Amino acid sequence: MSFRTEWKIKNIQPDEDFIRYCEGSKILARMLLNRGINTQDKVFNFLNPLKAKLIDFNAFKDIQKAYERVKYAIDNNEHITVYGDFDADGVTSTAILYLTLKEIGANVDYYLPDRNSESHGLNTKAIVNLIAKKKTKLIITVDCGISNISEVSFAKGFKTDIIITDHHEAPEVLPDAYAILNPKAPDNIDSSLNIDDINSLSRLAGTGVAFKFSCKLLQEYNKETVVNKLLPLAAIGTVGDVVELIGENRSIAAMGIELIKNNIHTGISKLLKSSGIEDIKSVTSENIAFNIVPRLNAAGRLDSADTAIKLLISDNDEDIEASIKILNDLNTLRQQLCEETFNTADNMYKSDIIHNKKCIILLNDNWHIGIIGIVCSKLVEKYNKPVFLMTRDSINNNIIRCSCRSIQDLNIHEILSLHKDLFEGFGGHKMAAGFSFNETKISFEKFKSALSASIDEYSRDINFNEIAINAEMQLEPEDINKDLLNIIMKMEPTGAANPSPLFVINNANLKDFKLMGQNNNHLKMFITKNNSSALECVKWNCPNFSLPLNSNLDILFSLKLNSFNNTETIQLILNDIHNELLNQKNSFSEIKILDHRNKTNIITQVTDFVLSTKKKTGIFIENNKLIKQLNIPESVKEKIFSSEDIPSDMQQLMFFDIPKTKEDFINISKTSGANIIHLMNFNRTELNTDGLISNLSGMLKYSLANMNGEVDINRLAKALDVNNETVECALTLFESMDITNPDKSEDDKYKITYIHPMELSKIKNCEIYAELDDMIKNINDFRNFYTNSSIDEMKELILC
Repeated sequence: MSFRTEWKIKNIQPDEDFIRYCEGSKILARMLLNRGINTQDKVFNFLNPLKAKLIDFNAFKDIQKAYERVKYAIDNNEHITVYGDFDADGVTSTAILYLTLKEIGANVDYYLPDRNSESHGLNTKAIVNLIAKKKTKLIITVDCGISNISEVSFAKGFKTDIIITDHHEAPEVLPDAYAILNPKAPDNIDSSLNIDDINSLSRLAGTGVAFKFSCKLLQEYNKETVVNKLLPLAAIGTVGDVVELIGENRSIAAMGIELIKNNIHTGISKLLKSSGIEDIKSVTSENIAFNIVPRLNAAGRLDSADTAIKLLISDNDEDIEASIKILNDLNTLRQQLCEETFNTADNMYKSDIIHNKKCIILLNDNWHIGIIGIVCSKLVEKYNKPVFLMTRDSINNNIIRCSCRSIQDLNIHEILSLHKDLFEGFGGHKMAAGFSFNETKISFEKFKSALSASIDEYSRDINFNEIAINAEMQLEPEDINKDLLNIIMKMEPTGAANPSPLFVINNANLKDFKLMGQNNNHLKMFITKNNSSALECVKWNCPNFSLPLNSNLDILFSLKLNSFNNTETIQLILNDIHNELLNQKNSFSEIKILDHRNKTNIITQVTDFVLSTKKKTGIFIENNKLIKQLNIPESVKEKIFSSEDIPSDMQQLMFFDIPKTKEDFINISKTSGANIIHLMNFNRTELNTDGLISNLSGMLKYSLANMNGEVDINRLAKALDVNNETVECALTLFESMDITNPDKSEDDKYKITYIHPMELSKIKNCEIYAELDDMIKNINDFRNFYTNSSIDEMKELILC
């Protein structure tokens, strides 16, 4: 993260009457006021989205005309094609209208363009094929079409009518379509509606517009009961397109999710279960956004969106299972490609010395067009600036295609509109857009320069080094309980304009932390405040975080009920952490790492340097044998410390020894306060679990024979070259196998009264042996990382 975060809390205090409207909850009242919900009627409508009356579909001026054209097509057995898009909004929109038309007896099929070869919207080649092969007489677009002026005119030339249903920004000149249903198109909505309803309709996703048209058709054909089959699809498309979940969108999403909970759609239920959601009754908008939408999108990004739509329209179990298998496999591949592309793009940006400080514009011929939009979002999240990622078209190498994402304060669609004459194709929203241009007309470098200049001009008043995050209120640990979780659930479905509530706890104390996950890339930590019970916190994708234990910190978080092994735990899902030490070390420029790992026979030079430097220096060594082996002079030994007594006021730090784990290395580096770190040369043998067990057994026998069975964990750990936790695990293993009986007498000290012979073959079958083996593996893995990693990787590790 290269920018500072500021947490903003609105100090709005509700009066007693308003609290009473909000079911007597002051917390709920404050959350609603934060969202501008400030009257009794608004409170009722917000808290009861399932009871809301949806806006009449006849609000679209062309809807009657569109219905009559569909009726004519059905009455005359004309072929209808629903022309969709390949993202979640597009495929759900297509499924909604396709199922509707099938239900009312239409001769209908659907067409989804290929992202790689066709991109978004209508194209003449597809229109020709539909007319020639399908004899299509009516094309109904969903989630596209409003910018396709020439394509609509082309279809009319073949006496094929087009009805456009879309929600994207409309151009000044509209296509000459038979009918247009788009709340953003001029004069498309009944002007007699109140302003709230007009605004609500203008926020619809493509799936929302398609749903409105379907409701009209189903009513005219007396098939209104089918609406419940369509609402789950409308909910997924609405959440997936990240439109504002207020007003009409909130009602559509809430109704659809409720039906999903009731298992109304077999394909969706099975897809959720395959993604790890066993309890369908507990599904939220977050599950839709993170478990369903990425899988539907993966099909259109990497293969064919047909797989996604087949899942949505099929009632055949075998077809559904086959689609789910493909979607899950594609989603896994999508995740891998995203990680690879992100790393490549991030490295390209960091290595570009003259890059624009206000935007990121990169071109790579090897990037997949279906992936770069996701990577744009990740880079925006990391750098807080608009991102443009481009790749060359797979068919026409002269065409460069781009996906772009922006920040809240910069309207990317408005900026791109300044350059529309350069584009072969262009469309999007304030925060996300896409375009293509021909390099024979303008080179990448010239286009990059023009785009950078526009962004510089439009962003003069934007502070890219700081981002504001809105929080609901400050809480204390005693406020966090299941009653609060129940209040928060009343905000569902959450999303854009109605985010999942974030709260703040200030002056918390860090009691413990560890990394978790298959790749140790997630953080779990425990905090307390004023002797409260420890609260469990999780921060996703935080592999390098570390602070000294007992650090004081402020946290920004949402709440979640975690169920595991039939035990329910309230988790704080961390969004952000503030701490003075973290704030001091949030950029590469603040720390310098000097690499001596490949140097040999330099101990004399190092000794001279340590004695002559004016900087306060600490030397990390835990292994006493190493001190003797290096023959460190007495005058330097006073600067040596271990992980048990880390100094906190160092200017530079020398690692003569390798810490046992990644967490230890981070903790030592950060606690020391040093901004110059020396990495020294090592020749350490790899630890072996069986060898450790054998050596520990010998040490315990010696202790029993010569020290009255008294055992010091710290001394054992240093002698075995592991950490205290590993020794304690080994002692627990011995105790479970009745090899010895460690009895804790005081902190880190034990007493044993016997030591029995051991059989290694039996020990290996013990469950604790596997735990000990993992601990040894982690120590070896970090030694290998320390020895072979680059300086940038070491910096990333320290700076988080």
